[in-house]
Amino acid sequence: MFEQAVNAEQKDTEYHVASFVAHAIPANLEEVQQAISLVPGAEIHATSDIGKIVFTIEAASQKIIGRLIDEIRHHAGLLNLAPVYHQFLNEESNQ
Repeated sequence: MFEQAVNAEQKDTEYHVASFVAHAIPANLEEVQQAISLVPGAEIHATSDIGKIVFTIEAASQKIIGRLIDEIRHHAGLLNLAPVYHQFLNEESNQ
C-alpha cells in the first residue's frame, strides 16, 4: 500500500520533508507508532504518554507525502493529524 504511493510519483530532482503532530488514543499509541514506522521515509522523533507523536516524512514530491499521510490519517487509533512544516528543495538549484 505505501510502496504504491512512493513508486507512483518518483522525481529525481526534488526533495521534500514534512513534519507532523499526531494525537493517538493512548491505548492505541503503539499501534499508531507501528503504522507510522512502516511508512517509507517516516521517522518518529518524539512521543508522549498522552498519545502525542511528532514525526517527519521525507519523499521525492509533495504528492507522495500527501498520499502517505492519507494512509496514516485513516488509522482507527488516530484522533488527529496536523501538518507543522514542509520544506522543498530542488536539487538542480543546489548544484
